[in-house]
Amino acid sequence: MKIRNILKSLYALGLTCVLCGCSIDKPPLDLYSDPDAISSVQTARSLLTSCYILYPHYEMEISQLGNDFCLTDVSCKDVEQQNFYSWQDLNISRFASDSWLGYYNCIASLDVLEKRLPNVKVDGVSDSLELKVVTAECKTLKAMCYFDLLRLFSSAYDNETDSLGIILKSECGIEMKGRATKQECVRYIHELLDYAVGVDNVPTSNGWLSKKAAQYMLAELALYTGDYKEAIRYSESLIEVCDSNWISATNYSRLWSTSSYEGRIFAFYTSNAVYAGLKYSDAEGDYFALNPDLSFAEGDARGRWTAYECEIKGNTRILFGKYNKVNREDGVNIYIQRMRYSGAYFMAGESYARLGEPANAIRLVNYYLTAVGADTLTYSEGRDDELIDAILREKYKEFAGEGQNYYDLKRTHRGSLNKYGVWGSYVKTTISTSDYRWTFPIPPSEYRYNVEMKQNEGWRE
Repeated sequence: MKIRNILKSLYALGLTCVLCGCSIDKPPLDLYSDPDAISSVQTARSLLTSCYILYPHYEMEISQLGNDFCLTDVSCKDVEQQNFYSWQDLNISRFASDSWLGYYNCIASLDVLEKRLPNVKVDGVSDSLELKVVTAECKTLKAMCYFDLLRLFSSAYDNETDSLGIILKSECGIEMKGRATKQECVRYIHELLDYAVGVDNVPTSNGWLSKKAAQYMLAELALYTGDYKEAIRYSESLIEVCDSNWISATNYSRLWSTSSYEGRIFAFYTSNAVYAGLKYSDAEGDYFALNPDLSFAEGDARGRWTAYECEIKGNTRILFGKYNKVNREDGVNIYIQRMRYSGAYFMAGESYARLGEPANAIRLVNYYLTAVGADTLTYSEGRDDELIDAILREKYKEFAGEGQNYYDLKRTHRGSLNKYGVWGSYVKTTISTSDYRWTFPIPPSEYRYNVEMKQNEGWRE
């Protein structure tokens, strides 16, 4: 990564930011270059705040690649987005370059912070505990960056013919090194999270990463690698402390409110518009609508927030809700959802089903579905694959438009991905499970100047 680009991104953050309702000064650039500038837990926290802001948000773009949306009458008015939705090589390559740089910019800042932390002076027990918390959050945020990069730029973990992962940075600044293996990347991410779960980190607001967030990520990582027993262990550690009110139908709307909510495990605070690029106009609708395959039962609280009904040119259309619903009703989105307890139920449920324990899978998933007023699942003896597919369908509905479904589609490769045409009335194109585009191309800026870099299969250098 080019230092000039990294510094430009850091400078573009501006001078101040707002996090969890408090005004926190963003550190000047001197804090990144001066080894003595980060000398207290307050300045360390301030730099960490900047790192949170640097974390890139591609929820809408990743959702466009997945099974979340279909085209609308106005999709053709933004050819770039339409081609990206349709998996055109050029558009994926452009997005790959942006996302690669975005994640590594954030990692570079976290590396700087982590290098400075041993020199921070602590004054008493309170400072000592806060320093451990800052360190844990730094490692968890770095783990999130690497995990996203790994899922985007390497093949599915169970692809044994391709072992290449991503670059694991070992020092601040420019490094010319090859890609680690997928297994090495997973071990490193696990090490980061192992430290974080060992710190008693219980923040009072959703916008800071916590011990629970690290546990959630360890469950995701275990599911990604197919270690289903570990996925169950970490998921159930969260389920055990989940109050039934945090997953109830009456409280589901609180996920999309501006107040901190115990039902969220972690959500990024933002002062920027979320999903503003989805809307074309009030009269003609959005560039994309909700995939009609993601339909909800009448009493399902998730449906009231995910499926947004609109009258467009005399027809009732189902647009995407959540952030878009808030925007269209002149509300304010201040949280970008990342982890909540429903995810733990689905991860544990899928893992039990894959281990041949359908009763436990049904028990957990149906407990959550009942809580939100959704139709429950049934199981027929010997049809474990059907149960897994049913659990995944409910999970897709749960996280529609949140930039998560694509990763599960790539991980599970249980069937081709249909990309629907206007209002979902026909299949525009089909992406097979073996399509090389599931694995993003390494950007030219990396392989042209780094002789150790290898491009992914199917993409030109």
